[in-house]
This record gives sequence, structure tokens and C-alpha cells, in this order.
Amino acid sequence: MYGVVLAFHLLVCIVLIAIILIQSGKGGGLAGGAFGGATQTVFGGRGATDFITKATVYLGIVFFVTSLGLAVLTSRGGVGGGRSLMQEQARKAAATQQQQPGRAPSSTPATGVPAPGGAAGAPAPAAGGK
Repeated sequence: MYGVVLAFHLLVCIVLIAIILIQSGKGGGLAGGAFGGATQTVFGGRGATDFITKATVYLGIVFFVTSLGLAVLTSRGGVGGGRSLMQEQARKAAATQQQQPGRAPSSTPATGVPAPGGAAGAPAPAAGGK
């Protein structure tokens, strides 16, 4: 389902970009100067503006709907399995500790500070004394 919506969304994006690039600006812009005003009469005097404007509006609406659909499908776990990276790392750490129950960590990996109770459960040495 996600792949179908994504493919349709990409198709809508490409067509929307093409429709927007075809349009001439209200002031003429480059289209009026480069082609000598010939672009205004390709589809007729008034018909081109109405068709292109309506196509832009409808494609814009479809773009927003498919964007919301993709966001909903992604947030419900339709793509990545529904777990965050933090949850996955916590699960791996818990599995590692269950495989090695007699071994306590001697320090935390992020700070290097000894864990409470030391490696073997012995009290930590007093600071400053012999």
C-alpha cells in the first residue's frame, strides 16, 4: 500500500512541477519576452489559463492528500516496523545482558564513570586516602 501511494505521489509531484513551469506569470516574465507572446495563443486566448489554473489547483490538492496519507502510513508503522531506533537499541542491550547475567558493567560507555558498586559488587574505593 505504501509503495503504491509513494509512486502515485511522485507522479503527482512531477506533473505538478511541469504544470507550474508551463504557466506564464501575470506580468509576462520570460515567457512573454523570449517567445514574443506566442505562448499566450497555444491553447487559445482564455482557455489555456483556465485549464492550467484548474490543473494546478487539483494537483495541489492531490499532492497534499498524498503527503498526509504517506505521513499517516509512516507513523502507524506501515513501513519501518513501528519501533524507533532508541527502542531497538534498548532491546539489543537487554538481550545482551540476559545472555551474560554474571557480568556487570564496569563503566557506562558514554561517560566512562564507574558503575555503582564496582565491577564485582565491591564498594568503591574512597577518594584521597590510602
